[in-house]
Amino acid sequence: MLSDLALQDAVAAKILSRPGPDLRSSFEIGNRFDPMRRFNIYRNNTFASLTATLVSVFPVTVSLIGERYFRHVAASFIRVGPPSEARLVRYGSDFADFLARLDDLKSLPFIADTARLEWRIAEALDAAVLTPATMAELQRGGSGTIPDLVLQPSLRLLFCRWPALDIWSAHQADGDLELLRDIKRQPQRIALWRDRDSVRFLRVNGAHYTFLRALKNRRGLEPAVMKAANRMSDFDLVASLGGLFAEGLVTHVRHLPANLN
Repeated sequence: MLSDLALQDAVAAKILSRPGPDLRSSFEIGNRFDPMRRFNIYRNNTFASLTATLVSVFPVTVSLIGERYFRHVAASFIRVGPPSEARLVRYGSDFADFLARLDDLKSLPFIADTARLEWRIAEALDAAVLTPATMAELQRGGSGTIPDLVLQPSLRLLFCRWPALDIWSAHQADGDLELLRDIKRQPQRIALWRDRDSVRFLRVNGAHYTFLRALKNRRGLEPAVMKAANRMSDFDLVASLGGLFAEGLVTHVRHLPANLN
C-alpha cells in the first residue's frame, strides 16, 4: 500500500501517462463501482479541461494548424507541462516555446510567434487596470530629483521575427485572410495592453521598444532614455512620454533623489 504522498504522486503520474506503480492495489474495492473506471473518467476530464483552456487562449493558433492537430499537440504538451498553479487562466505560458520545438512545425516558424502574441493577450486581459497618472505629476518633483514612471501592469511587449500581429489581425472578425497567402519574415515590435475588456496594440520601433522595456523592468526613466538614445540618436522623448500619458499607461510617477539613481 502506498503512502498518501506516494499515492498522490502516482495518481498525478498516471493522469499524465507517465510510468508509475500500479494504482489498482491502492484503491479500495468494495462496491459495484470500479475505482479504475472512475480514475479514467477523471483523467479524461483533466485532459479535456486543459485542452479546452489552451483552445480558448490560442484560437488563432488553432486556426493555423487545424483543431484536430492542435488537440494532438495539446495532449503532448499537457503530459510534459501540467499546470503549476490552480488558476487555469494562467495555464499555457510555455506553449509557444513548445510549438517552436516541434519538428512538424519547423517549416512554419510564424506559428510559434503568433502563439506568443496570443499568450501576451491572455496575460494582458487577466491583469488589473489601474487609475492613470497625469502629465502634471512629472512636474511635482524638486530640482534634486529624477522622475521614475510606473506603468500599467497589463502592458506586455513582444519582439517577433514574423508578422504575428498581422496574422492575428487577419483572423479577427474584420480581418482579411487573403493577406496571409504569402507570409514572409518581417520582424515586429509590439506593445499591447488591456483597455477595459479588450486589448490595444501599438507597433513600435527599436528605440521605443527599448525605452518601454527598460521602464517596464523598473530601470528608471533616465536609464531608459539613455538605452533608447543608444538605439536611435534622435529618440523623441517628448513624443514618447506624451504617448504614454495619453494612452493611460503611466499609473504613478515616483520622484527619486538624483544621487540614488
